[in-house]
Amino acid sequence: MRLIVLTQHAFSPPVLRPFKSLGVELVVATTLAELEAALASDIKNTRLISFGSGVIVPASVLARLSGPAYNFHPGPPNYPGIFPSVFALYDGVSEFGVTLHEMVTQVDSGPIVAVETFAITKDCDRLMLDTASFAALLKLLEKFAPALADVTTSLPRLTQGWSGIRRSRKHFDEFCHLPENADEEEFLRRLRAAGEGPEHALTITRDGQTVYLTRQHGDGVVRGGVKV
Repeated sequence: MRLIVLTQHAFSPPVLRPFKSLGVELVVATTLAELEAALASDIKNTRLISFGSGVIVPASVLARLSGPAYNFHPGPPNYPGIFPSVFALYDGVSEFGVTLHEMVTQVDSGPIVAVETFAITKDCDRLMLDTASFAALLKLLEKFAPALADVTTSLPRLTQGWSGIRRSRKHFDEFCHLPENADEEEFLRRLRAAGEGPEHALTITRDGQTVYLTRQHGDGVVRGGVKV
């Protein structure tokens, strides 16, 4: 039996650890090309799981597998799509979670297998929430590792379904661009949710120039610079 684990290089050690003693062959793929290469050989008794990967697995790849592939989503079912922690923090919710689900063609819409939830404290920022989410994902992975290693049997499904807006990169980029009439409260609310750059810096356009904004922690002054 073989597990193909689609993940990032940095995540490989903790993600593979729960499977080490379960007698299953482990193959790591970090890109779509590596995934397709892993599926080029005999795929009998092969299962695909995705953990912390930004690779969208096409329908043609999923169709080659004899059973369901599974994804560990870093958010609860009411926050499908990219960067669920960002939008949960912006909404000011008091509870968050992680989801294990079957992979289908549309991202974060397959049947749900498990959900783990936890509280969000009022002082929680994006880094804190992402750290808590990663720990919850690893706990969920450890719990289901034996079932996932038995590639001949599908995991039981919950009746719970997905809800909420399925966010994409476009949604996130629009979120990071402040409207010109945004007040200080809106700025701080978005800054808490998005975190500070450089890849996800908040921006605003004035006089034809787009500038990025950061919070100067010493005096509380909001400062900016030209985005290049």
